[in-house]
Amino acid sequence: MNDQHKSKKQLIYELSELRQQLKELETAQISFSPNSSDALHLENESKMFVENSADAIIRLNQSMGILFANSIAIEILGIPVGNYVGKTPAELNLTGYSFILWKIHIEKIFITKQSSMFEAGFTNYKGHHYHYRACLVPEFTTDGSIQSVLCTFRNISHLKKVLSALRASEKRNKQLLAALPDLLMHLSNDGICLDFHAAHPTLVYTPLDERLGKHISQVLPAEPADKIMAGIQLTAESGKIQVIEYQLTINNILYFFEGRIINFNTDSVLMIVRNISELIRLKQELSRLDHLYLVGEMAASIGHEVRNPMTTVRGYLQLFSSKSDFTNYKETFNIMIEELDRANTIISEFLSLAKNKAVKLEQQNLNTIIHAIAPLIQSTATISNKSLKLDLEIIPDLLLDAQEIRQLILNLVNNGLESMSPDTVITIKTFIKNNKIVLAIQDMGSGIPPELMDKLGTPFFTTKEQGTGLGLAICYSIVARHKATIEIATNPQGTTFFITFDQ
Repeated sequence: MNDQHKSKKQLIYELSELRQQLKELETAQISFSPNSSDALHLENESKMFVENSADAIIRLNQSMGILFANSIAIEILGIPVGNYVGKTPAELNLTGYSFILWKIHIEKIFITKQSSMFEAGFTNYKGHHYHYRACLVPEFTTDGSIQSVLCTFRNISHLKKVLSALRASEKRNKQLLAALPDLLMHLSNDGICLDFHAAHPTLVYTPLDERLGKHISQVLPAEPADKIMAGIQLTAESGKIQVIEYQLTINNILYFFEGRIINFNTDSVLMIVRNISELIRLKQELSRLDHLYLVGEMAASIGHEVRNPMTTVRGYLQLFSSKSDFTNYKETFNIMIEELDRANTIISEFLSLAKNKAVKLEQQNLNTIIHAIAPLIQSTATISNKSLKLDLEIIPDLLLDAQEIRQLILNLVNNGLESMSPDTVITIKTFIKNNKIVLAIQDMGSGIPPELMDKLGTPFFTTKEQGTGLGLAICYSIVARHKATIEIATNPQGTTFFITFDQ
């Protein structure tokens, strides 16, 4: 990096020096008068200048005859010493030096009386390759006509290599940035956005063209902006990388981000922002499965043992309620029997969570199962003045446990119907996406609050007054036993559950 900066500075310096040289030559407007001592003195000074110049310099007439060449030009071009005056490059057998290009520029100078500059490359008689920048300046006589052209050419081969290296480095940097999946932000220590790069502009909270020069609090909500400012302060004070996490709702979808803040210089920092939504989702899914497996193990271990005494108690309660001696307690006995039945239902749901529950997988079509239970769903929906819509594409058969799939669909549909107001529609869809079969259940409820999304499917978590918190947990268990995946898209207009099966 230091060598590149040094070469770039050297390039800028040499280009500036060359421009200054051209300016001085143009300003000098060298004039010749055969009888003028001042002109002779000026000519001598000019010869001293060109002879001691670090550049190759030659003087040419309109016919391309060489009137003068300094030692560097003689050495590089291979001009014969002593007998070159007035002779053209062709007469001196100097070929391969882009003299045709020189001739075009010299003819143009004699017409326009203006200086000219160009670049070209050649390989000299010793086999050395040069890339040079040529400055051609007209030399005037006292009557204003052009006597000759002073040609200065500088070897810029090294500068070309440096420029090529710089361009290659810039191209590599752009390619590296384009390949990064992250958002890069260059921020001042005060939180002002100085620069940015976004691999996925659609995942940016504020449009990119509205970020430059803005404070972080102007482009992000208060909570993440405060976290970023705190991270910048700690990074500036300690010099250590600070890692922060925050979440943003973009296009009605909740995303999780991780920001790494590092020092860039004494006045600014770099923040590398990565979308970690998928990682968070996987962690939540693992946590949910752990809960399901734990509850399933408990259910498998104690479910039957608890059911047996409950069955005995229920039988005695029924017996006592039929005796005349307990007529005054009959209502109480009925309540107790109902609660025992409710407990028995919860235990049955417990057993559905067992990870080792046997499933009967058979080749059958998902659409067939949906059509079979559609009348039941429509009847349930009609009671609350709602309706069912089926949007089923042609799909291949799958290995399914029909009873479990029915329970999965009924659980999700009932949850959707309970969240919807009258005169709304719940939709069941099937389709193929990315060579996988998708079951989608879409309601028109008010959506799921973002803060509850990571708790969905957790046993005993429910927002219903009479709910057990096992309905969705059972759905997740069924999906897991079918080696499928479940994803949720929600917004204030409704929620869609996507269950994806491998073919």
